[in-house]
Amino acid sequence: MAVKTIAYSYWRSIQRGVRAFASVPVELQNDVKAIAAEDVANGVINADQYEQFIGEPLATE
Repeated sequence: MAVKTIAYSYWRSIQRGVRAFASVPVELQNDVKAIAAEDVANGVINADQYEQFIGEPLATE
């Protein structure tokens, strides 16, 4: 999956509390979710933090 570089910038802003996920353009939201899920998988954040940042639980497959 190719994630748009700008999505990383949005994700960093969300983590800093400067931006809310709801303000991310719709076309980038899936990319931001993918980055956030990757951070959960890598132990950077936990699933509760993901839910706080994104506003929905982390989808488990």
